[in-house]
Amino acid sequence: MDILDWLAVIAVLILIGRALEKEIFFYEGAHLGPRVQAWLYDRWSKNYDAGKGESQLRDDEMLAQPLLDATRGVPEPFILDFATGTGRLSYALMSRPDFNGRIIALDLSQGMLEQAVKKLSRVEQSRRHGRNADEQGDASSSGQENAAPPLGEGNVQFLRHQSLPLPFPDASFDVVCALEVLELFPNMDEPLAEFTRVLREGGVLLTTRGTEASGRAGKVKSVLEFADLLTKNDFETIQISPWWKLFDRVIAVKNGTSKPVERHKLEDVLHCPSCKQIQWGRTENGMRCGNCANHLSVTWEGIILNT
Repeated sequence: MDILDWLAVIAVLILIGRALEKEIFFYEGAHLGPRVQAWLYDRWSKNYDAGKGESQLRDDEMLAQPLLDATRGVPEPFILDFATGTGRLSYALMSRPDFNGRIIALDLSQGMLEQAVKKLSRVEQSRRHGRNADEQGDASSSGQENAAPPLGEGNVQFLRHQSLPLPFPDASFDVVCALEVLELFPNMDEPLAEFTRVLREGGVLLTTRGTEASGRAGKVKSVLEFADLLTKNDFETIQISPWWKLFDRVIAVKNGTSKPVERHKLEDVLHCPSCKQIQWGRTENGMRCGNCANHLSVTWEGIILNT
């Protein structure tokens, strides 16, 4: 190879490196498949919240309060917190003493869920013992971190699941939350169709629209386009509000009306990945399907490993 050939090779490698860097740090590995993406999030998990401070300043005002208002007629709302990450939405809700619901916090990354457990365990402890969450945080910072409550006993249950479709029956939830995640799918119709399916009629969707300032030009939909997309996926009463510079907050309601769901635990709604039945029994270290004996492990933090 002469010098021109070497220069061409170097140029190609530089282009590949830049494309890979953009994919990893700008699109968060979205096009590399769920297992690679989960691995990346595992690596980032311990420092993930450090770059989210600006967007988290208004979580109570922009996330928790609107959901409490939207579910006033539901005594114990059952919520799917999809792509929970480090549990910011679940934390905002659980920090409110007037929230009496149950949450399934789902993510593809075990590392992110482990951070969510640490965050949520503090507020779970404060709710059970009537103490301020900040006091619990002081205890955890001194090395006395608490694991999640035993399987099924806390208000939040944690599930690692890495792909669509969602492993739940139709109309399983009163609320589905999916923050800052739709832009990471090849197209938004697939996840939105799943959110519609697992929501009961009259259920609430809390999600986000990536703004023009996000820089993801190929993924940005105008406010009108985003509203049309939600309408297409059977949502109405759509509210799109400015939140922070990269995302708008979106609240919508699934068409129709129905009673609040009656099942409020993961083992009541999780399809077995082997036989698709819902017949779970607890074991010392997880859940076992009563139909096919398939076993799902649980980590010491309380995270059910579905896939």
